Amino acid sequence: MGVHGIGGLGSYGVQYAKLLGGGATVVALDRSDEKLAVAAEHGADHTINTRDKTVDQVQAELERLTDRKNIDAILDCAGTESLKLGTALLAPEGGMVSVGLMGTEANFPLFPFVSGERWYSGSFWGNYNDLTEVLALASAGQIHHTVTPIKYEDINEKLEALARGDVVGRQVLVWD
Repeated sequence: MGVHGIGGLGSYGVQYAKLLGGGATVVALDRSDEKLAVAAEHGADHTINTRDKTVDQVQAELERLTDRKNIDAILDCAGTESLKLGTALLAPEGGMVSVGLMGTEANFPLFPFVSGERWYSGSFWGNYNDLTEVLALASAGQIHHTVTPIKYEDINEKLEALARGDVVGRQVLVWD
């Protein structure tokens, strides 16, 4: 399983994939070594820095790490150019779910999806059962958080950092 975009959602995605993925190998993909280090701490079996790499280069690294050039399931937490890379890495009969909301459109080739019987879905919310399962994992101490407290007077600067992709984990506004 691949988790692309290791921000707040992606770092949780890696953990859920390891805990609920039935023993799946989890590959974290991101453009930041710092975020990939968090993914490794949270259980990713492999990490790939995709910054300035072509699809062929990412596939070669993926094959070196896993003996495969493709991934059966991808959780896309970035929602930008990562969708194009995800479609190129997605195995036949594989699925990709997008939860990242960067940008307003997804543009990727249709033929590989139809000919390879691949599927794509978006997800905005979980259901009640998902929530209770996640809360049970958190209560048992099986989910770990990467949180940076921020002050109100720094909020604009911190939002700009979030837009640039410079935030590792989650930022939480704290009041003094």
